[in-house]
Amino acid sequence: MSRESPTPGPEGPPGVPGGSRRTPDGRERYAAVLDHLSEVVFQTDADGHWTYLNRAWTEITGFPVEDTLGARFLDFVHPEERERTLQLFVDVVAGHRDHCHHDTRYRTADGGARWMELRATVLYDDQGRIVGNVGTILDITDRREAEELLAEQSAVLERVARAEPLSGTLGTLAGMIARRTGAVVTIDVRPSPQPAGPSLRVPAVASAGLGVTAWPDGSVHEDLPGSAPRDAAGNDPAVSAEVAIAATGGGRQLASISLRRPDGGAGDRDEAALLDRCVNLAAIAIERRDAEHAAQHRAMHDPLTGLPNRALLADRIDQAISRARRQRHRVALLLLDLDHFKIINDRLGHETGDAVLRQVAVRLDGALRESDTVCRLGGDEFAIVLAELAGADEARFVADKVLEAVRAPLTLEGVDIPLDASVGVALVSADGGGATDLLRQADVAMYRAKRLRSGYAVYDRRFDQERLHRIGLAGELTSAIGHDDLLVHYQPQIELDSGLVVGVEALVRWRHSVRGLVAPDVFVPLAESTGSIKPLSLWVLRTALGAIHRLTEAGVDITVAVNLSAHILHDPTLPDLVDTLLGEEEVDGARLELEVTESAVMADPDGAVRAMGRLQEAGVRFAIDDFGTGYSSLSYLKRLPVGTIKIDRSFVREMANDERDASIVHSAIELAHNLGMRVVAEGVEGQRVYDMLSRLGCDYLQGFHIARPMPDSDLVAWIRRREAAR
Repeated sequence: MSRESPTPGPEGPPGVPGGSRRTPDGRERYAAVLDHLSEVVFQTDADGHWTYLNRAWTEITGFPVEDTLGARFLDFVHPEERERTLQLFVDVVAGHRDHCHHDTRYRTADGGARWMELRATVLYDDQGRIVGNVGTILDITDRREAEELLAEQSAVLERVARAEPLSGTLGTLAGMIARRTGAVVTIDVRPSPQPAGPSLRVPAVASAGLGVTAWPDGSVHEDLPGSAPRDAAGNDPAVSAEVAIAATGGGRQLASISLRRPDGGAGDRDEAALLDRCVNLAAIAIERRDAEHAAQHRAMHDPLTGLPNRALLADRIDQAISRARRQRHRVALLLLDLDHFKIINDRLGHETGDAVLRQVAVRLDGALRESDTVCRLGGDEFAIVLAELAGADEARFVADKVLEAVRAPLTLEGVDIPLDASVGVALVSADGGGATDLLRQADVAMYRAKRLRSGYAVYDRRFDQERLHRIGLAGELTSAIGHDDLLVHYQPQIELDSGLVVGVEALVRWRHSVRGLVAPDVFVPLAESTGSIKPLSLWVLRTALGAIHRLTEAGVDITVAVNLSAHILHDPTLPDLVDTLLGEEEVDGARLELEVTESAVMADPDGAVRAMGRLQEAGVRFAIDDFGTGYSSLSYLKRLPVGTIKIDRSFVREMANDERDASIVHSAIELAHNLGMRVVAEGVEGQRVYDMLSRLGCDYLQGFHIARPMPDSDLVAWIRRREAAR
């Protein structure tokens, strides 16, 4: 660094070319230039006394230059910053360092303080002795406040991502506003509407309202919604400003933010900008809370009918049995399966089939008492829990009643649709039994009623013989696996932005010699319940790896996704088996993606983390399948080596017509991207859904709108045709 000789005085700091060493006119011109700068230019002596300041000093701090010159610079430093600032100054004037650059606070004439960025350089005389320093001071108060505000906003988003309680998140937001405005700030959250369902008696979970109030001193309290805060004297300050928090993208009002000041004054533009940012953050937090509550509700309810699902059924049965034992009542379970429902789907389409299921749900619910529960187990199967029964005759009466309700004439869009059903009835036996036993018995009775076309059948121990039929089917499945009577089709997945085919999902089918092509939702649950799921899964995996090998040889470099059941995911031998198969088929592990469901992971989260971690070492990728149909813990989701989330088709298929489904898909995409994951939307069956997913930033698409599942022998040609058409 150059060594400058000092020329102290108000005409300006020395050592600047064309400056103070010239004529008085030159010094005046130099001083005029410095006085037009927005940053402070200063000079001190070796003891830290001001020897020069330009006019910016007065403009920023309010202290007149004439009154400041000669005073110690340290007297103007904020008391909390003096010790650190003094040490830096001592280091400079002692020669330990030739410059300093740091942020600190300086006092202002009005009693406040402002953040300054100080840059100072050592000043030497002709003999090389340190005689002071010279430098600049830049007012960075606005920048520091913006940085602090940004940090607080980031902290709020982190709380949202961690799914922390909404009251704490909103309390942080209210505190941000209160500290910066000096007002008492209240955020009132309205209760969210209950999810709609076909039945008025279906219990629904709604997000409750809450109120949070923050004071300028930093204290935050949670109140009842709509409660007015009071000051130390017990007074309720009048509301001086209030803004609504609306759902993102418009829509219903979620909450409101109100500011109360003792003087009732209005805020400025900075306050309006702050409120605007906080409104957006609050909307994100509230909608995320509502989405999680909705996810919990969906985890326990059927999305098509709004009825409780299989997961909730077991709890309802256990509750009914517990009450019945105390009150000496009987409990029965009715398992109802619609007859020939597949014909309705095949002839009239799935949309009509779904409409029929919704109508059946309403009819069943209307035929029951308040104490009873109707659930949809999936497909065309419903379960009814009858509590507080006098005996078997009453259960038979209800079975007749629900059959009568189902068989009532039904017309949809001018088409008469005949309906019938088979009902299995099982009563809790005198020697006890729980939900599992009752479901099994009702299932046996239902299949007997279906076979005999008797409408309903009440379980008898002798009916267990009918279970042998299903056991026989399980044996046939085992034989089918061993004799290659299964086949795998592949459904393409495309990247939305580029339209390129990036992967396929392997989907297994069973070519039964009598039943024809059997869907996986028929035989996969049977395999899981009879122990055949492991050989079935390994057969599919080996077949898919063979397809990867053939595709690679054909010059098609894509990923093949294979579904894993919970049984296989938690099998301790799985990592070694996959590694062996990869080697045998000469496939790079990066070409294989294993899809696991939320429920499979949450069955043993720690075990899932360990198993997936070992497979990841071989390069295998993972995806969460049917995301949104279960209720996964975000803390575990972040720990899993998952690169992709697949949104369940039940949400995607109807998102163009159902705002709730669209909102869930939007939240899932946002959540996945915040966690650094990619998103595949399943069940894309139309251009409207395609366009919506594009606007929401979805990464990959899969569904009939793209392509139907096909043999791998047809896949290469399909990909070539698609590439040629692009």
